[in-house]
Amino acid sequence: MLFKLIIFLVVLALIYRWLGGKLPFIDRASSPKADHDFGDIQTTSACAQCGVYVTESDAIIHQGKAYCSAECLTQAKKGA
Repeated sequence: MLFKLIIFLVVLALIYRWLGGKLPFIDRASSPKADHDFGDIQTTSACAQCGVYVTESDAIIHQGKAYCSAECLTQAKKGA
């Protein structure tokens, strides 16, 4: 009887190791969620006029400063 119990425990340990040391029905919450894809991270800059952050690909660059829109660029030109 003791020998059967030992064999049973060894088989359970081998199955546990084969599953990577995790039991899917117990460790379900700790599994990473790979279905979220947020895309590439882009560099942002603050608008020189209003301070709104805009990606550098969407910004209007004028004299080395980034602006979020043509309106902010126009206001900056009027103020200068």
